Amino acid sequence: MKEKLSSSERRALVRGEPVVRGVLTATLEELAEVGYEALRIEDVATRAGVNKTTVYRRWPTKQDLVRAAFRSITVDRAVTPDTGSLRGDLIVIARHIATQASSPELLGLRRLLFAEDRDADLVAIAQSIHESMEALPRPVIEAAEARGELAPGIDATLIFRSLAATIHHRLGLERRPIDEGFLAGLVELLLVGALAPDKRA
Repeated sequence: MKEKLSSSERRALVRGEPVVRGVLTATLEELAEVGYEALRIEDVATRAGVNKTTVYRRWPTKQDLVRAAFRSITVDRAVTPDTGSLRGDLIVIARHIATQASSPELLGLRRLLFAEDRDADLVAIAQSIHESMEALPRPVIEAAEARGELAPGIDATLIFRSLAATIHHRLGLERRPIDEGFLAGLVELLLVGALAPDKRA
């Protein structure tokens, strides 16, 4: 049975939240300036205005710290909508991906991964984030399956991969804006092959 936190422990957690946000933000800023290889926890602590032991206590290694910083702008910001239909859920997710993909933090992360794509630690961190992101749509997929919306044998994860890849391609490579019409058209295109025949409008 999980023990309840005392009032002093709860206050400590609340006080710690701004510190965590500050350290993770400082980590992202340092990464943008010096890259992963040259990143030092001491410099992150200085930028965040905390003692380096505060950082080491929560994130013992540089890899732990950078993974947490990456999660803070990817996995931790993800949405799991429940609109009552797969089409509605995909529209919400697509809108969220488009907003996040054009944020300064994600643009900086993408540049870093391209610049240091041979660093084994950084590749491992990126892979762990990717695996976490892949698992996020599972509740949406299960809900669609329960409603009988998906055609038999469909690998629904491909829907989400295609959705994200198309949005990132349009923003990152084509450098073209994304509006509601584009998102709706993209979702409809993906659903044509995914929906059960009796669910296609």
